[in-house]
Amino acid sequence: MKSIKAKLAAIVISLFVIALGVLAGLNFWQSQKMLTHDVENELALTAQTNGEAVGMWLEGHKKELEAIARSPLLINGSRESRVAYISAEINNNKLYENIFWTDANGDYIDTRGASGNSTNRPYFASAIAGNTFITDPIISPTSGKLVVVIATPIKADGRVAGILAGAINIEEVEKRILGIKVAQTGYAYVLRTDGTIIVHPNKEIVNKTNINNDPHATPPLQAAAAKMLQGEKGIAGYHYEGIERYLAYAPITGTSWSIGVTVPAAEARAQLRTFAWISLLTIVAVLIAAILVILVAAARIARPLQILEGAANRVAGGDLSVTNISVNSQDELGRLARAFEIMVENLRTLVRKIDTSSELVATSAEELTAGAHQSSQAANQVAGSITDVSSRMEEQLKVANNTSAVVQQMSDNIQQIAANVDQVAAQSTQAREKAAAGNKSVDKAVSQMAHIEQTVNSSAGVVANLGERSKEIGQIVDTIAGIAGQTNLLALNAAIEAARAGEQGRGFAVVAEEVRKLAEQSQEAAKKIAALISEIQEDTNKAVTAMDEGTREVKLGAEVVNASGQAFLEITALVTQVSGQIGEISAAIKQIANGSRQMSVRYSKWMT
Repeated sequence: MKSIKAKLAAIVISLFVIALGVLAGLNFWQSQKMLTHDVENELALTAQTNGEAVGMWLEGHKKELEAIARSPLLINGSRESRVAYISAEINNNKLYENIFWTDANGDYIDTRGASGNSTNRPYFASAIAGNTFITDPIISPTSGKLVVVIATPIKADGRVAGILAGAINIEEVEKRILGIKVAQTGYAYVLRTDGTIIVHPNKEIVNKTNINNDPHATPPLQAAAAKMLQGEKGIAGYHYEGIERYLAYAPITGTSWSIGVTVPAAEARAQLRTFAWISLLTIVAVLIAAILVILVAAARIARPLQILEGAANRVAGGDLSVTNISVNSQDELGRLARAFEIMVENLRTLVRKIDTSSELVATSAEELTAGAHQSSQAANQVAGSITDVSSRMEEQLKVANNTSAVVQQMSDNIQQIAANVDQVAAQSTQAREKAAAGNKSVDKAVSQMAHIEQTVNSSAGVVANLGERSKEIGQIVDTIAGIAGQTNLLALNAAIEAARAGEQGRGFAVVAEEVRKLAEQSQEAAKKIAALISEIQEDTNKAVTAMDEGTREVKLGAEVVNASGQAFLEITALVTQVSGQIGEISAAIKQIANGSRQMSVRYSKWMT
């Protein structure tokens, strides 16, 4: 089910059906319980009422017979007067079939003139003992009707002088019992003391069937019959010939008899079935009415949701012009519609902010491009400066190599002079020529040393200039790093604004992320360039220090060469005095040799 109306209706109807079903079940169970209780009470009341009524009827006739027995004619009258008296009573009360007068010995006479002895009759012993006794019903041999004998003592001066017994037709009692109807086929019956059925709708079993010996009697029925014969009252359920029945029983007052009222359980529950059908029809009617009400209510609830669904689809399609949603209820749906309108308004505001942020991002991107171009130019300048420094360092190295070669050559020449000093005396003439040549070499060395000093000074200036340019490059790199940091911050702000925009700002978030990455790369490159510049500045400082030391060494070498030139001048002037001063020349030559070696060592160290 895709419709919330159908879902809501299905849920509510299901709950309603379940509730009605549970309610109907409980109602049926309670009704069955109450109906069973009512049936049992009705049966018990019927049994008890009729038992008491029969007892009262018998009690009335017992009182009547006791009153007759107090007649003086029956106490002191003659035989004829007694017969005449009891015959008159029969004529006055048609219920009596016969009345017996019996003396203390059991000899009797009746209204028909018959006589005999009744000592063997069941009522004699009780009545002669002074008690009124009612016998069990028997079939009258005269009329064939059901009768009982009521026997009461005849007392004279406080002693029992005889017995008055009357055979009373209990057809009226039988009619009363058989007239009891319960439901359609329910009936009543009477048991006597030994369990024999004495009143029953089925005449064939009257005075013939004993319930204790009935083959159809189930144990529950026999248990109830035992209680009936004990004079108890109660209710029982049993099966008889496969039919479930209810039984209520009660004693008949003043006798040892018991009345039972029985009815089939199905008939007792017939009223319950009618009630069940009425309940079912009522539930169906209520359910139909409830379904109609639920469908109408579900439609009213679903209508605002459908309106909100249409508005949401328009917003999802990019239409943010949705306003004044036509949901006018004051409940949760109305508040939801108002909240939806506020959400759309916030979306419109957010989109406007995104447009503004996009323009800022575009401007920042242009500034970043310009900064990157400047960084590229600065990097090219740094590369050119480094190339220039490298070229000048190569030239300085060549000059230093030439200087080292000259110094080495000078040292070799001085060594050669020292080696040949012993031959000066023999070659004095040649010494003048050699001195002139040496003077020229010294002049050349002086000139070369001056050139080296000039070159070294120039190299030192270039290196110092390179250090200043490196500092400028460092400042440019710092500027690039600052621009990259600002660009990174702008990209981060743009990404935050794009994230607030949600799905609409995802494209801006991607661009901002790429810009941020480029800014981070530019900043990282600037850091690397700064590191390289720092290393170049450090190397430049070392080069400046080395060039300063080289300059000092060159000046020292120039002074030594000048001193050598002066010495050669003195050699030229005093060549004629070579012989006398050979020792002094030898010592001077040794000093020059030592100075040459030191110069060579220093140049070697400087070169390394």
